[in-house]
Amino acid sequence: MKKKWMKLFSIVALSLAVTACGAAKQESSETKTGTAAQSEKASEGQTEKAASASTESDSFTYIIDGDTGNTLNPLTADDRYGLMTTHALYAPPYHIYGDGTIDYILAESMTPSEDGLTLTMKLKDGLKWSDGEPLTADDIVFTYDSINKISKNLYIGDDPITTEKQDDRTVLFHLPSVSASAMEMLSDEISIIPKHIFEGKENADISLLDDKVVGCGPYTFEEYKTGEYLKFKANPNYVKGKPYIDTLIYRIIEKSDTATLAMQSGEGDTLVLTPDMIEQYKGNDGFTLYNYSEGRVPYVRLNVNADTMKDKNYREGILKALNRDEIMLAAYGDKDYYELGYSFLPYDNKYYTDDVEKWDQDLEKAKELTKDGAKSLKLAYVTNNGVLEREGLAIQSELKQVGIDVELVGITDVAYSKMSREKGNKEYDIVLGGYVMGSDPDTFAMLFSSQKDNSMSFSNAEIDKLFEEGNATLDDSKRMEIYKKVQRLVSEEAIYYPLGTNLRTIVTKSNVDPEEAKLVPIYTYGDLSKLKFK
Repeated sequence: MKKKWMKLFSIVALSLAVTACGAAKQESSETKTGTAAQSEKASEGQTEKAASASTESDSFTYIIDGDTGNTLNPLTADDRYGLMTTHALYAPPYHIYGDGTIDYILAESMTPSEDGLTLTMKLKDGLKWSDGEPLTADDIVFTYDSINKISKNLYIGDDPITTEKQDDRTVLFHLPSVSASAMEMLSDEISIIPKHIFEGKENADISLLDDKVVGCGPYTFEEYKTGEYLKFKANPNYVKGKPYIDTLIYRIIEKSDTATLAMQSGEGDTLVLTPDMIEQYKGNDGFTLYNYSEGRVPYVRLNVNADTMKDKNYREGILKALNRDEIMLAAYGDKDYYELGYSFLPYDNKYYTDDVEKWDQDLEKAKELTKDGAKSLKLAYVTNNGVLEREGLAIQSELKQVGIDVELVGITDVAYSKMSREKGNKEYDIVLGGYVMGSDPDTFAMLFSSQKDNSMSFSNAEIDKLFEEGNATLDDSKRMEIYKKVQRLVSEEAIYYPLGTNLRTIVTKSNVDPEEAKLVPIYTYGDLSKLKFK
Protein backbone atom coordinates (compact mmCIF):
# COMPACT_ATOMS: atom_id res chain seq x y z
CA MET A 1 0.00 0.00 0.00
CA LYS A 2 1.35 3.28 -0.94
CA LYS A 3 -0.35 6.34 0.24
CA LYS A 4 1.93 4.98 2.03
CA TRP A 5 4.78 6.21 1.79
CA MET A 6 3.78 7.81 -0.86
CA LYS A 7 6.14 8.49 -0.49
CA LEU A 8 8.77 9.24 1.29
CA PHE A 9 10.52 8.03 -1.30
CA SER A 10 12.02 10.30 -3.01
CA ILE A 11 9.06 11.40 -4.71
CA VAL A 12 11.79 13.26 -5.97
CA ALA A 13 11.33 12.80 -9.53
CA LEU A 14 11.80 16.39 -10.46
CA SER A 15 14.24 16.59 -13.32
CA LEU A 16 17.71 18.03 -12.93
CA ALA A 17 17.98 21.68 -13.73
CA VAL A 18 19.92 22.83 -16.75
CA THR A 19 20.20 25.58 -19.23
CA ALA A 20 19.05 24.52 -22.64
CA CYS A 21 21.05 24.69 -25.76
CA GLY A 22 19.69 26.60 -28.67
CA ALA A 23 18.29 30.04 -28.58
CA ALA A 24 14.57 30.18 -28.14
CA LYS A 25 12.89 33.51 -28.64
CA GLN A 26 11.94 34.90 -25.24
CA GLU A 27 8.52 36.42 -24.86
CA SER A 28 6.82 37.74 -21.78
CA SER A 29 3.94 35.56 -20.72
CA GLU A 30 1.96 35.02 -17.55
CA THR A 31 2.92 32.00 -15.47
CA LYS A 32 -0.10 29.94 -14.52
CA THR A 33 -0.19 28.29 -11.13
CA GLY A 34 -2.66 26.39 -9.01
CA THR A 35 -5.03 24.11 -10.91
CA ALA A 36 -3.80 21.61 -13.41
CA ALA A 37 -6.12 22.94 -16.08
CA GLN A 38 -4.26 26.22 -16.17
CA SER A 39 -1.60 26.18 -18.83
CA GLU A 40 0.84 28.33 -20.66
CA LYS A 41 2.14 28.21 -24.17
CA ALA A 42 5.80 28.19 -24.40
CA SER A 43 8.75 29.18 -26.91
CA GLU A 44 9.30 29.75 -30.64
CA GLY A 45 12.11 28.87 -33.02
CA GLN A 46 13.95 25.62 -33.53
CA THR A 47 12.32 23.95 -30.54
CA GLU A 48 8.86 24.69 -31.96
CA LYS A 49 9.78 23.02 -35.23
CA ALA A 50 11.20 19.99 -33.42
CA ALA A 51 8.26 19.64 -31.09
CA SER A 52 5.82 19.09 -33.94
CA ALA A 53 8.13 17.05 -36.12
CA SER A 54 7.88 13.51 -34.81
CA THR A 55 4.59 13.09 -32.95
CA GLU A 56 2.56 10.02 -33.83
CA SER A 57 -0.97 9.82 -32.45
CA ASP A 58 -0.56 6.15 -31.51
CA SER A 59 2.55 6.60 -29.30
CA PHE A 60 3.24 8.78 -26.25
CA THR A 61 6.70 9.21 -24.70
CA TYR A 62 7.15 10.48 -21.15
CA ILE A 63 10.81 11.27 -20.42
CA ILE A 64 11.74 10.26 -16.86
CA ASP A 65 15.01 10.70 -14.99
CA GLY A 66 15.15 7.43 -13.06
CA ASP A 67 14.97 3.69 -13.61
CA THR A 68 12.40 1.47 -11.89
CA GLY A 69 14.84 -1.42 -11.63
CA ASN A 70 14.28 -4.95 -12.89
CA THR A 71 11.77 -5.92 -10.19
CA LEU A 72 8.33 -4.42 -9.60
CA ASN A 73 6.06 -5.21 -6.67
CA PRO A 74 2.62 -3.59 -7.10
CA LEU A 75 1.92 -3.88 -3.37
CA THR A 76 5.13 -2.28 -2.11
CA ALA A 77 6.31 0.06 -4.89
CA ASP A 78 7.12 3.42 -3.31
CA ASP A 79 9.40 5.32 -5.69
CA ARG A 80 7.79 7.62 -8.22
CA TYR A 81 8.61 5.58 -11.30
CA GLY A 82 7.69 2.28 -9.71
CA LEU A 83 4.36 3.84 -8.80
CA MET A 84 3.91 5.26 -12.31
CA THR A 85 4.55 1.79 -13.75
CA THR A 86 2.09 0.22 -11.32
CA HIS A 87 -0.45 2.91 -12.23
CA ALA A 88 -0.22 1.93 -15.91
CA LEU A 89 -0.51 -1.82 -15.30
CA TYR A 90 -2.97 -2.10 -12.42
CA ALA A 91 -6.08 -0.35 -11.17
CA PRO A 92 -7.59 0.53 -7.78
CA PRO A 93 -11.23 0.06 -6.81
CA TYR A 94 -11.65 3.84 -6.76
CA HIS A 95 -9.69 7.09 -6.64
CA ILE A 96 -10.35 9.99 -4.28
CA TYR A 97 -9.25 13.34 -5.68
CA GLY A 98 -7.96 16.13 -3.48
CA ASP A 99 -11.34 17.86 -3.45
CA GLY A 100 -13.02 14.70 -2.16
CA THR A 101 -14.53 13.65 -5.50
CA ILE A 102 -14.63 9.86 -5.89
CA ASP A 103 -13.83 8.30 -9.26
CA TYR A 104 -15.03 4.70 -9.19
CA ILE A 105 -12.81 2.46 -11.34
CA LEU A 106 -13.09 -1.27 -10.58
CA ALA A 107 -15.80 -0.64 -7.99
CA GLU A 108 -19.17 0.87 -8.80
CA SER A 109 -19.89 1.81 -5.19
CA MET A 110 -18.54 1.74 -1.63
CA THR A 111 -21.28 2.03 0.99
CA PRO A 112 -20.85 2.41 4.78
CA SER A 113 -23.19 0.71 7.25
CA GLU A 114 -25.20 2.80 9.70
CA ASP A 115 -22.87 1.90 12.57
CA GLY A 116 -19.79 2.80 10.50
CA LEU A 117 -18.20 -0.62 11.10
CA THR A 118 -18.73 -2.15 7.65
CA LEU A 119 -18.05 -0.86 4.15
CA THR A 120 -19.62 -2.72 1.24
CA MET A 121 -17.77 -2.66 -2.08
CA LYS A 122 -19.76 -3.52 -5.20
CA LEU A 123 -17.66 -4.27 -8.27
CA LYS A 124 -18.58 -3.32 -11.80
CA ASP A 125 -19.91 -6.12 -13.97
CA GLY A 126 -17.73 -7.94 -16.50
CA LEU A 127 -14.30 -6.99 -15.15
CA LYS A 128 -11.37 -8.81 -16.78
CA TRP A 129 -7.65 -9.21 -16.29
CA SER A 130 -5.40 -8.47 -19.24
CA ASP A 131 -5.12 -12.24 -19.90
CA GLY A 132 -8.90 -12.48 -20.26
CA GLU A 133 -9.57 -14.11 -16.88
CA PRO A 134 -12.47 -12.63 -14.87
CA LEU A 135 -11.63 -10.18 -12.09
CA THR A 136 -13.86 -10.95 -9.11
CA ALA A 137 -14.31 -10.43 -5.40
CA ASP A 138 -11.74 -13.21 -4.88
CA ASP A 139 -9.03 -10.91 -6.29
CA ILE A 140 -10.16 -8.03 -4.08
CA VAL A 141 -10.05 -10.17 -0.94
CA PHE A 142 -6.70 -11.69 -1.96
CA THR A 143 -5.14 -8.24 -2.50
CA TYR A 144 -6.25 -6.69 0.79
CA ASP A 145 -5.38 -9.83 2.76
CA SER A 146 -1.93 -9.84 1.13
CA ILE A 147 -1.38 -6.25 2.24
CA ASN A 148 -2.32 -7.12 5.81
CA LYS A 149 0.33 -9.84 5.81
CA ILE A 150 3.15 -7.43 4.98
CA SER A 151 2.19 -4.18 6.74
CA LYS A 152 -0.11 -2.56 9.27
CA ASN A 153 -1.23 0.21 6.97
CA LEU A 154 -4.77 -1.21 6.89
CA TYR A 155 -4.90 -1.55 10.66
CA ILE A 156 -7.08 0.49 12.96
CA GLY A 157 -5.33 0.45 16.31
CA ASP A 158 -4.00 -3.05 16.90
CA ASP A 159 -6.40 -4.81 14.56
CA PRO A 160 -6.67 -5.04 10.77
CA ILE A 161 -9.58 -4.20 8.53
CA THR A 162 -10.78 -7.64 7.44
CA THR A 163 -12.47 -8.73 4.22
CA GLU A 164 -15.39 -11.02 3.48
CA LYS A 165 -16.56 -12.14 0.05
CA GLN A 166 -20.34 -11.95 -0.18
CA ASP A 167 -20.59 -12.91 -3.85
CA ASP A 168 -18.46 -12.56 -6.99
CA ARG A 169 -19.11 -8.81 -7.16
CA THR A 170 -19.46 -7.90 -3.49
CA VAL A 171 -16.87 -7.57 -0.72
CA LEU A 172 -17.51 -6.54 2.88
CA PHE A 173 -14.78 -4.66 4.76
CA HIS A 174 -15.14 -5.10 8.50
CA LEU A 175 -13.60 -2.36 10.66
CA PRO A 176 -12.50 -3.20 14.23
CA SER A 177 -13.72 0.26 15.24
CA VAL A 178 -15.02 3.44 13.65
CA SER A 179 -12.40 5.07 11.44
CA ALA A 180 -12.65 8.52 9.89
CA SER A 181 -10.04 7.62 7.27
CA ALA A 182 -11.22 4.12 6.33
CA MET A 183 -12.61 5.15 2.95
CA GLU A 184 -9.30 6.74 2.02
CA MET A 185 -7.23 3.91 3.50
CA LEU A 186 -8.98 1.46 1.19
CA SER A 187 -8.83 3.66 -1.88
CA ASP A 188 -6.66 4.30 -4.87
CA GLU A 189 -3.22 3.51 -3.54
CA ILE A 190 -4.29 -0.12 -3.55
CA SER A 191 -3.31 -1.91 -6.75
CA ILE A 192 -5.56 -4.94 -7.15
CA ILE A 193 -3.50 -8.00 -8.11
CA PRO A 194 -4.65 -11.30 -9.73
CA LYS A 195 -5.13 -14.18 -7.31
CA HIS A 196 -4.67 -16.72 -10.10
CA ILE A 197 -1.15 -15.38 -10.72
CA PHE A 198 0.13 -14.67 -7.22
CA GLU A 199 -1.59 -17.25 -5.00
CA GLY A 200 0.99 -19.54 -3.44
CA LYS A 201 3.90 -17.22 -4.21
CA GLU A 202 6.08 -15.82 -1.46
CA ASN A 203 5.47 -12.23 -2.55
CA ALA A 204 4.13 -10.11 -5.40
CA ASP A 205 7.52 -9.46 -7.01
CA ILE A 206 7.53 -9.32 -10.79
CA SER A 207 10.62 -9.56 -12.97
CA LEU A 208 10.22 -7.01 -15.73
CA LEU A 209 12.84 -8.94 -17.69
CA ASP A 210 11.36 -12.42 -17.43
CA ASP A 211 7.76 -12.53 -16.17
CA LYS A 212 4.52 -12.16 -18.04
CA VAL A 213 2.70 -9.30 -16.34
CA VAL A 214 -1.06 -9.74 -15.86
CA GLY A 215 -2.84 -6.59 -14.75
CA CYS A 216 -6.12 -4.72 -14.95
CA GLY A 217 -4.86 -1.21 -15.67
CA PRO A 218 -5.16 0.90 -18.82
CA TYR A 219 -1.99 -0.62 -20.31
CA THR A 220 -0.33 -4.00 -20.58
CA PHE A 221 3.40 -4.52 -20.24
CA GLU A 222 5.38 -5.04 -23.42
CA GLU A 223 9.09 -4.45 -22.83
CA TYR A 224 11.69 -3.14 -20.40
CA LYS A 225 15.29 -2.32 -21.26
CA THR A 226 17.41 -1.51 -18.24
CA GLY A 227 18.39 2.13 -18.20
CA GLU A 228 16.59 2.83 -21.49
CA TYR A 229 12.80 2.55 -21.41
CA LEU A 230 9.59 0.81 -20.35
CA LYS A 231 7.04 0.16 -23.08
CA PHE A 232 3.31 -0.48 -22.63
CA LYS A 233 0.43 -1.34 -24.97
CA ALA A 234 -3.22 -0.31 -24.61
CA ASN A 235 -5.30 -2.84 -22.66
CA PRO A 236 -8.47 -3.69 -24.62
CA ASN A 237 -9.98 -5.17 -21.44
CA TYR A 238 -9.58 -2.00 -19.36
CA VAL A 239 -12.74 -1.23 -17.42
CA LYS A 240 -12.91 2.36 -18.73
CA GLY A 241 -12.33 1.32 -22.30
CA LYS A 242 -9.24 0.95 -24.44
CA PRO A 243 -6.92 4.00 -24.07
CA TYR A 244 -6.93 6.64 -26.81
CA ILE A 245 -3.17 6.18 -27.29
CA ASP A 246 -1.98 2.71 -28.28
CA THR A 247 1.63 2.82 -27.03
CA LEU A 248 2.96 4.42 -23.84
CA ILE A 249 6.71 4.73 -23.31
CA TYR A 250 8.59 5.83 -20.21
CA ARG A 251 11.96 6.76 -21.65
CA ILE A 252 14.77 6.86 -19.11
CA ILE A 253 17.19 9.78 -19.51
CA GLU A 254 18.98 10.49 -16.26
CA LYS A 255 20.97 13.53 -17.40
CA SER A 256 18.79 16.60 -17.56
CA ASP A 257 20.65 18.31 -20.37
CA THR A 258 20.22 15.20 -22.51
CA ALA A 259 16.53 15.02 -21.55
CA THR A 260 16.06 18.65 -22.53
CA LEU A 261 17.68 18.09 -25.91
CA ALA A 262 15.47 15.04 -26.49
CA MET A 263 12.34 17.02 -25.61
CA GLN A 264 13.29 19.92 -27.84
CA SER A 265 14.12 17.63 -30.76
CA GLY A 266 10.66 16.09 -30.62
CA GLU A 267 11.60 12.76 -29.00
CA GLY A 268 9.35 13.24 -25.97
CA ASP A 269 5.79 14.32 -25.25
CA THR A 270 6.15 15.15 -21.53
CA LEU A 271 9.05 16.20 -19.31
CA VAL A 272 9.11 17.38 -15.69
CA LEU A 273 10.91 20.70 -15.22
CA THR A 274 12.58 22.53 -12.39
CA PRO A 275 12.07 26.31 -12.29
CA ASP A 276 15.37 27.18 -13.95
CA MET A 277 14.43 25.03 -16.96
CA ILE A 278 11.14 26.79 -17.65
CA GLU A 279 12.24 30.00 -19.36
CA GLN A 280 13.42 28.29 -22.53
CA TYR A 281 9.90 27.00 -23.26
CA LYS A 282 8.07 30.28 -22.72
CA GLY A 283 6.61 31.87 -25.81
CA ASN A 284 7.07 28.76 -27.96
CA ASP A 285 3.82 27.58 -29.52
CA GLY A 286 5.28 24.10 -29.87
CA PHE A 287 5.03 23.48 -26.13
CA THR A 288 2.61 23.95 -23.25
CA LEU A 289 3.60 24.44 -19.61
CA TYR A 290 1.50 23.19 -16.70
CA ASN A 291 2.15 24.30 -13.13
CA TYR A 292 0.25 22.50 -10.36
CA SER A 293 0.45 21.43 -6.75
CA GLU A 294 0.91 17.80 -5.74
CA GLY A 295 0.66 18.64 -2.06
CA ARG A 296 4.26 17.43 -1.85
CA VAL A 297 6.11 18.19 1.39
CA PRO A 298 9.91 18.30 1.01
CA TYR A 299 11.73 17.65 4.27
CA VAL A 300 15.01 17.19 6.11
CA ARG A 301 15.08 14.06 8.26
CA LEU A 302 17.54 13.59 11.11
CA ASN A 303 18.16 9.86 11.31
CA VAL A 304 17.74 8.89 14.96
CA ASN A 305 19.14 5.44 14.18
CA ALA A 306 22.55 7.01 13.59
CA ASP A 307 24.77 7.31 16.66
CA THR A 308 25.32 11.00 15.91
CA MET A 309 21.59 11.79 16.24
CA LYS A 310 20.70 10.05 19.49
CA ASP A 311 20.98 13.23 21.57
CA LYS A 312 17.91 15.48 21.30
CA ASN A 313 19.84 18.62 22.22
CA TYR A 314 22.25 17.95 19.37
CA ARG A 315 19.33 17.47 16.93
CA GLU A 316 17.84 20.75 18.12
CA GLY A 317 21.16 22.42 17.42
CA ILE A 318 21.24 21.04 13.88
CA LEU A 319 17.75 22.41 13.21
CA LYS A 320 18.65 25.77 14.74
CA ALA A 321 21.43 26.06 12.15
CA LEU A 322 19.00 25.70 9.24
CA ASN A 323 17.04 28.35 7.36
CA ARG A 324 14.11 26.84 5.44
CA ASP A 325 13.52 29.91 3.28
CA GLU A 326 17.17 29.93 2.23
CA ILE A 327 17.04 26.19 1.49
CA MET A 328 13.85 26.42 -0.58
CA LEU A 329 15.06 29.46 -2.50
CA ALA A 330 18.30 27.65 -3.31
CA ALA A 331 16.33 24.61 -4.46
CA TYR A 332 13.63 26.30 -6.54
CA GLY A 333 15.19 29.61 -7.49
CA ASP A 334 11.97 31.63 -7.24
CA LYS A 335 9.41 32.03 -4.46
CA ASP A 336 6.64 31.59 -7.03
CA TYR A 337 7.36 27.85 -7.01
CA TYR A 338 7.02 27.05 -3.32
CA GLU A 339 5.26 27.94 -0.09
CA LEU A 340 6.99 27.64 3.26
CA GLY A 341 5.45 25.25 5.76
CA TYR A 342 6.19 24.20 9.32
CA SER A 343 4.28 20.95 9.79
CA PHE A 344 4.26 17.46 8.29
CA LEU A 345 0.92 18.39 6.69
CA PRO A 346 0.95 20.49 3.50
CA TYR A 347 0.07 24.10 4.21
CA ASP A 348 -3.25 23.86 2.31
CA ASN A 349 -4.52 20.85 4.29
CA LYS A 350 -7.46 21.94 6.44
CA TYR A 351 -5.87 20.38 9.54
CA TYR A 352 -2.56 22.20 9.07
CA THR A 353 -1.27 24.48 11.81
CA ASP A 354 1.86 26.57 12.00
CA ASP A 355 1.48 26.85 15.77
CA VAL A 356 4.44 24.54 16.23
CA GLU A 357 8.12 24.79 17.05
CA LYS A 358 9.50 26.27 13.83
CA TRP A 359 13.17 25.99 14.73
CA ASP A 360 13.94 29.50 13.50
CA GLN A 361 17.60 29.91 12.66
CA ASP A 362 19.81 30.93 15.58
CA LEU A 363 23.47 30.21 14.82
CA GLU A 364 24.79 30.99 18.29
CA LYS A 365 22.25 28.67 19.90
CA ALA A 366 23.08 26.03 17.27
CA LYS A 367 26.79 26.24 18.14
CA GLU A 368 26.03 25.86 21.82
CA LEU A 369 23.76 22.83 21.35
CA THR A 370 26.11 21.01 18.97
CA LYS A 371 29.45 21.80 20.63
CA ASP A 372 29.83 18.33 22.18
CA GLY A 373 28.44 16.41 19.22
CA ALA A 374 29.66 15.10 15.88
CA LYS A 375 31.54 17.52 13.64
CA SER A 376 31.21 15.41 10.49
CA LEU A 377 27.90 14.15 9.04
CA LYS A 378 26.73 12.31 5.92
CA LEU A 379 23.67 13.56 4.05
CA ALA A 380 21.84 11.31 1.55
CA TYR A 381 19.74 12.47 -1.37
CA VAL A 382 18.61 11.06 -4.70
CA THR A 383 21.26 11.68 -7.31
CA ASN A 384 20.46 13.23 -10.68
CA ASN A 385 18.01 15.50 -8.89
CA GLY A 386 19.04 19.13 -9.04
CA VAL A 387 16.46 20.28 -6.52
CA LEU A 388 17.65 17.91 -3.80
CA GLU A 389 21.29 18.56 -4.61
CA ARG A 390 20.75 22.29 -4.18
CA GLU A 391 18.91 21.69 -0.91
CA GLY A 392 21.89 19.65 0.25
CA LEU A 393 24.39 22.32 -0.75
CA ALA A 394 22.43 24.96 1.18
CA ILE A 395 22.32 22.74 4.27
CA GLN A 396 26.02 21.97 3.92
CA SER A 397 26.77 25.70 3.88
CA GLU A 398 24.53 26.46 6.86
CA LEU A 399 25.99 23.71 9.04
CA LYS A 400 29.49 24.79 8.07
CA GLN A 401 28.74 28.06 9.88
CA VAL A 402 28.39 26.18 13.17
CA GLY A 403 31.49 24.06 12.67
CA ILE A 404 29.93 20.92 11.19
CA ASP A 405 31.17 19.41 7.93
CA VAL A 406 28.55 17.67 5.79
CA GLU A 407 29.40 15.13 3.11
CA LEU A 408 26.73 15.01 0.39
CA VAL A 409 26.07 11.48 -0.87
CA GLY A 410 23.92 11.01 -3.97
CA ILE A 411 22.21 7.62 -4.32
CA THR A 412 19.82 6.13 -6.88
CA ASP A 413 16.03 6.05 -6.52
CA VAL A 414 16.14 2.31 -5.98
CA ALA A 415 18.88 2.55 -3.33
CA TYR A 416 17.02 5.40 -1.61
CA SER A 417 13.82 3.37 -1.50
CA LYS A 418 15.65 0.34 -0.12
CA MET A 419 17.42 2.44 2.52
CA SER A 420 14.15 4.05 3.59
CA ARG A 421 12.45 0.70 4.13
CA GLU A 422 15.30 -0.68 6.23
CA LYS A 423 14.33 -0.06 9.82
CA GLY A 424 17.40 0.75 11.87
CA ASN A 425 19.49 1.89 8.90
CA LYS A 426 22.22 4.18 10.25
CA GLU A 427 24.35 4.70 7.15
CA TYR A 428 23.38 8.36 6.83
CA ASP A 429 22.91 11.02 9.49
CA ILE A 430 20.66 13.30 7.46
CA VAL A 431 18.25 12.33 4.68
CA LEU A 432 16.51 14.61 2.19
CA GLY A 433 13.20 13.60 0.67
CA GLY A 434 9.60 14.46 0.11
CA TYR A 435 6.20 12.78 0.13
CA VAL A 436 2.67 13.07 -1.16
CA MET A 437 0.06 11.52 1.08
CA GLY A 438 -3.73 11.62 1.26
CA SER A 439 -5.95 14.46 2.36
CA ASP A 440 -6.96 12.83 5.65
CA PRO A 441 -4.34 13.47 8.37
CA ASP A 442 -4.49 9.85 9.48
CA THR A 443 -2.74 8.84 6.26
CA PHE A 444 0.34 10.62 7.65
CA ALA A 445 0.41 8.26 10.65
CA MET A 446 2.59 5.87 8.67
CA LEU A 447 5.37 8.45 8.84
CA PHE A 448 5.52 8.81 12.61
CA SER A 449 3.43 6.13 14.29
CA SER A 450 5.10 2.93 15.47
CA GLN A 451 1.71 1.27 14.91
CA LYS A 452 2.10 1.88 11.17
CA ASP A 453 5.09 1.92 8.81
CA ASN A 454 6.86 4.48 11.02
CA SER A 455 8.91 5.69 8.07
CA MET A 456 10.82 8.19 10.19
CA SER A 457 11.96 5.37 12.51
CA PHE A 458 10.96 7.20 15.66
CA SER A 459 8.72 5.98 18.46
CA ASN A 460 6.66 8.17 20.76
CA ALA A 461 3.76 6.57 22.64
CA GLU A 462 1.84 9.85 22.92
CA ILE A 463 2.07 10.45 19.16
CA ASP A 464 0.86 6.89 18.53
CA LYS A 465 -2.07 7.40 20.88
CA LEU A 466 -3.09 10.73 19.35
CA PHE A 467 -3.07 9.34 15.81
CA GLU A 468 -5.26 6.49 17.03
CA GLU A 469 -7.68 8.88 18.76
CA GLY A 470 -7.88 11.17 15.75
CA ASN A 471 -8.86 8.32 13.48
CA ALA A 472 -11.39 6.92 15.96
CA THR A 473 -13.67 9.94 16.07
CA LEU A 474 -15.91 11.38 13.37
CA ASP A 475 -16.22 14.69 15.24
CA ASP A 476 -14.24 17.08 13.06
CA SER A 477 -13.70 19.69 15.78
CA LYS A 478 -12.15 17.02 18.02
CA ARG A 479 -9.99 15.82 15.16
CA MET A 480 -8.76 19.39 14.59
CA GLU A 481 -7.53 19.65 18.17
CA ILE A 482 -5.98 16.18 18.16
CA TYR A 483 -4.00 16.75 14.98
CA LYS A 484 -2.79 20.13 16.18
CA LYS A 485 -1.28 18.35 19.17
CA VAL A 486 0.29 15.72 16.92
CA GLN A 487 1.88 18.37 14.73
CA ARG A 488 3.33 20.14 17.77
CA LEU A 489 4.72 16.94 19.27
CA VAL A 490 6.34 15.79 16.04
CA SER A 491 8.01 19.18 15.65
CA GLU A 492 9.26 19.24 19.24
CA GLU A 493 11.02 15.89 18.83
CA ALA A 494 13.51 17.51 16.44
CA ILE A 495 13.66 14.52 14.10
CA TYR A 496 12.05 16.12 11.10
CA TYR A 497 12.24 19.56 9.48
CA PRO A 498 9.51 20.25 6.90
CA LEU A 499 10.40 22.84 4.30
CA GLY A 500 6.94 23.63 2.91
CA THR A 501 5.18 22.65 -0.30
CA ASN A 502 6.51 22.94 -3.83
CA LEU A 503 4.70 23.25 -7.13
CA ARG A 504 5.35 20.81 -9.97
CA THR A 505 5.91 21.96 -13.53
CA ILE A 506 5.67 19.81 -16.63
CA VAL A 507 6.11 20.70 -20.28
CA THR A 508 4.24 18.86 -23.02
CA LYS A 509 4.12 19.18 -26.76
CA SER A 510 1.36 21.59 -27.64
CA ASN A 511 -0.71 18.85 -29.27
CA VAL A 512 -1.02 16.89 -25.99
CA ASP A 513 -4.44 17.14 -24.37
CA PRO A 514 -4.33 16.18 -20.65
CA GLU A 515 -7.68 17.69 -19.66
CA GLU A 516 -9.67 14.45 -19.52
CA ALA A 517 -6.74 12.52 -18.00
CA LYS A 518 -6.30 15.15 -15.24
CA LEU A 519 -2.99 16.16 -13.71
CA VAL A 520 -2.55 14.48 -10.32
CA PRO A 521 0.15 13.85 -7.71
CA ILE A 522 2.79 11.19 -8.32
CA TYR A 523 1.57 9.75 -11.59
CA THR A 524 1.20 13.07 -13.45
CA TYR A 525 -1.73 11.74 -15.49
CA GLY A 526 -4.59 10.40 -13.40
CA ASP A 527 -6.49 8.45 -16.04
CA LEU A 528 -3.99 7.28 -18.63
CA SER A 529 -6.78 5.89 -20.79
CA LYS A 530 -8.04 9.43 -21.36
CA LEU A 531 -4.68 10.94 -22.28
CA LYS A 532 -4.81 12.00 -25.92
CA PHE A 533 -3.51 14.23 -28.67
CA LYS A 534 -5.53 17.17 -29.92
